[in-house]
Amino acid sequence: MKNIHIVGLLLAGLFSACTPAEERGDDLTSPGVFTEEQKSLAGVRLGSVERRVLTSVVASTGEVEVPPQAMASVSVPLGGYLVQTDLVPGDYVRKGQRIAQLSSPEYITLQQSWLETAGELKYAEQDFERQRTLEAHNATAGKRLQESESTYAVLKARLAGLQAKLSLIGVDIGRLKEGEIQSVVALTAPISGYVTRVNHHPGQFIEPREVVFEVVNPEEMHLHLNVFERDIARIEKSQRVRFRPVGESRDWHTGKVSLVSPKRNEGTQTFDIHAHIDQEGGSLKPGMYVEAEIFLSNDTLPALPMEAIVSHGGKSYVVVERDGRYHTQNVETGVQMEGWVEVRNPSHLENSVIVVGGASRLFAALQTEE
Repeated sequence: MKNIHIVGLLLAGLFSACTPAEERGDDLTSPGVFTEEQKSLAGVRLGSVERRVLTSVVASTGEVEVPPQAMASVSVPLGGYLVQTDLVPGDYVRKGQRIAQLSSPEYITLQQSWLETAGELKYAEQDFERQRTLEAHNATAGKRLQESESTYAVLKARLAGLQAKLSLIGVDIGRLKEGEIQSVVALTAPISGYVTRVNHHPGQFIEPREVVFEVVNPEEMHLHLNVFERDIARIEKSQRVRFRPVGESRDWHTGKVSLVSPKRNEGTQTFDIHAHIDQEGGSLKPGMYVEAEIFLSNDTLPALPMEAIVSHGGKSYVVVERDGRYHTQNVETGVQMEGWVEVRNPSHLENSVIVVGGASRLFAALQTEE
């Protein structure tokens, strides 16, 4: 009852403050005068027409994706036992960082073969050079030179193959050349990113081609959106996009259209749209479903806050203040977006002080007085 009494006093004060009505063009009422106390009770705030980015939008849905080059499955080319790893899902790794250690008798055998072949190659090279010198002085048979050359070539190819295989499994060739056989080799991260899967634990034997870890680089995430056929003609590259995960009320993320697919998806009658995300990472994760809006233009338009617009009799009005007096003015409205509405006849409101807070209360008071 106390609240009802306060509202009654407010309206009574506002109504009694209005001056007699006079006709003024499109205006519904003549100017009215209100005291500072009445304006404070009505919550009056003043403003003016502003330039805002307002545009029609195409609504769509999709998901957050990462391109193939931003995902990596880490496996071993040669089976071995997982000796050590500290990784858990969510850890960040840099490209080339050691993420695990493996061991196998086969790794040792390969290194031993490399060292033996390197020794044989050194002898074969010396022999080949000796035979070539003798042949130049006609001191040896051509067949002996050919055998020496063949042996040298075979050993050279064998050493190259062993070295490539050892490099593939993570053996440090520099240390091996010094005669150091490594019983444990390192598994390194192929890209920088976050670990999303850890499939093995220390002590397990990992077969070749088994995926040990999965790494995703979220800095290259993008949007994959689906736009219906009726809207695709209005979508162009570089149009702005805003989106948020489905079911979440958090702030919108932004992006820009980077690719418009020319082919329709027959099953859904939609077209694929790809968009670059302005700020990757944060709360966004690959696989998240999103709701999105594609802005059809980036034009700035004259606009007012929605609170400044009063609907009456199928038309829209604003309350304008001139020299301390208030009156209503007809306006034409257009696109609405994020609490703002386009004003299509801004010339009528140039240099005008407009009530952007409490407009509906002042409008009701002016109407009642009339």
